[in-house]
Amino acid sequence: MEFPAVGYRTTDSSGTLYDAGTYGHYWSSVASGSNYAYYLYFVSGSLNVTNGYSKQLGRSVRCVR
Repeated sequence: MEFPAVGYRTTDSSGTLYDAGTYGHYWSSVASGSNYAYYLYFVSGSLNVTNGYSKQLGRSVRCVR
């Protein structure tokens, strides 16, 4: 399964796309409090999982079965 380096969008009215083609930013299905969630991001062979990021940030969601 591949996850494309889709980048992320800003949450302001411009919806600017950053890091497309370089970083992949994806939400996890696991919440970290009522307004926060875990997400993973990768770049050039490095994978990182973080928590405590606001769910209002423009990260991608990819269904995995």
